[in-house]
Parts: sequence; structure tokens; C-alpha cells
Amino acid sequence: MMTQEYGNILVVDDNRMNRLKLRKSLERNGHSVSLSEDGQGALKSLRAQSFDLVLLDLVMPGIDGFQVLEAMQNDSELRSIPVIVISAVEDSDSAQKCLDLGAEDYLMKDVAPAELNQRVTASLSRRDMSGEPM
Repeated sequence: MMTQEYGNILVVDDNRMNRLKLRKSLERNGHSVSLSEDGQGALKSLRAQSFDLVLLDLVMPGIDGFQVLEAMQNDSELRSIPVIVISAVEDSDSAQKCLDLGAEDYLMKDVAPAELNQRVTASLSRRDMSGEPM
């Protein structure tokens, strides 16, 4: 049986209810969770604190999810942090662009808690095994 990996996770979403729902689901599975309501706040948090994983919304005011991914890829300190994009954008081009920009996974909004936990656990264990994301 795979052991559960617990991580320090940053949830970035401009919708308060989405942030709270994700936090509740993640904390129920033993993770510690920080919240950010926009891209600028996310980058500030990422530079101030160590995170094991980022759950990132795409459509946000100011700096959007694509720009956050780009900024992380261009920062040697941040590029090794895995990112799972959780978006309402049902568009394969957006998903591909996220993966091209270094995202590890792309999930649709209102993802089932069990699936979210499975993807988060897989991402954390991949990072754990290699010391870096795949």
C-alpha cells in the first residue's frame, strides 16, 4: 500500500468559495494549506515560504495562471515546485499551454475530492522519489 504523502500546498484562486472548498478537502487529507486570491499574491507567497505543490486557477484578475506558470519557470528557486492547474476552462489548447509552461497536471473545476487527493498524492510522491518533479 502506498503511504500517504503530506505536503505544504498553496491554493491560488480568485474565488473565495473555491479556495475554501479546496482547503477543506486538502486539510481533511492531512496537508497544510495556504491560500492566495491572485497571481501576484501567489508569487509573493512562493518566494517567502517553501511549498511542495501549487494548485493554480487560470482565470484571475491581474496576473493570471499562465503568467504565474511562466514566472515560476523563469525562477530557478520556483521551477522545481509542481503545479496542478484547476480550471473551468475546458479547452485542450489551454491545457496544452499549461503543460508546456511546466504544469504537471490539469484538472477541471469541481474536481471530486477523491480524484483531487489522488492527483495531489501522486504529485507529492513523484517529487519525493526524485527530489524534483518529473
